[in-house]
Amino acid sequence: MSPRKKKQEVQGLPSLFKDPYHNQELEFRMIPIENLYVIRHQRKPSTYHVKHLVNSIERIGFIVPIIAIKGEGENYIIIDGQHRFLAAKELGIRELPAIIVPEKLAQLMMNFNIEKELNIREKSYVAINLYRQYLKTNPQMLESDPEMSDSIEQAYYVTLGIAYEKAEKLSGSSFESILKKCDFFLDEVLEKAIKIREERAEKVIQANTLVRDIAQKLKEMDKWHPYVYQQIISWANPYKRKRLPTEFEELFSTLIENLEKAVSNPEIILGETLEEGTEF
Repeated sequence: MSPRKKKQEVQGLPSLFKDPYHNQELEFRMIPIENLYVIRHQRKPSTYHVKHLVNSIERIGFIVPIIAIKGEGENYIIIDGQHRFLAAKELGIRELPAIIVPEKLAQLMMNFNIEKELNIREKSYVAINLYRQYLKTNPQMLESDPEMSDSIEQAYYVTLGIAYEKAEKLSGSSFESILKKCDFFLDEVLEKAIKIREERAEKVIQANTLVRDIAQKLKEMDKWHPYVYQQIISWANPYKRKRLPTEFEELFSTLIENLEKAVSNPEIILGETLEEGTEF
């Protein structure tokens, strides 16, 4: 065997090491690109970011390993590094360096992305897909279980995830400051909690539709401005000055009642000015 061939075979072997903080055993290996797949509930890739990484790899090489978990057979599932993976495919790279982590870490790592900060829509899509995975594997698990709150940053992302699926033009960020005060992890098992989440999503969609209707009427009155959604919600929010948490059903029922009044009489909002320091 030639020294070159022997060196290539050694490079292809897995190497075990431990992370220096939790002392967890991890594995480093080179994986053929055809055996790598992106995790199903990852966000949609950015074409611009892929092109940027192609240029970077061409200049300095493929330096940062992807993070993956073991899949079926010889396959591995990427949980961090899908943009690097896509850039490598464009460049015709045949195998990639990967750190293989225990499957139990996959759920926790979905809240972190070293390449780009997720926006609220992306966070919500990731949250609802993670939620459904827990629902499928352990329907009797409490939604308030620490494992769930460790995996999903905010409970209301699950509500918004369902709402975004049904209403693509939902302005979720406009409702975030309200949801922070009333939509928390439930002390219900997942198979029951998901029904409550679906009902809450319908309420958010209903409120969003009313806000859009009011905004359109204000636009026809030549009173539209970039913060009109926030102004409408600020006006309709019955607890905008209340700092303590409140009940979701109580808050959104009153919010929707106020919005329904404004649909028939949008002029009542015109006297409401945005308060300095209001959270959106």
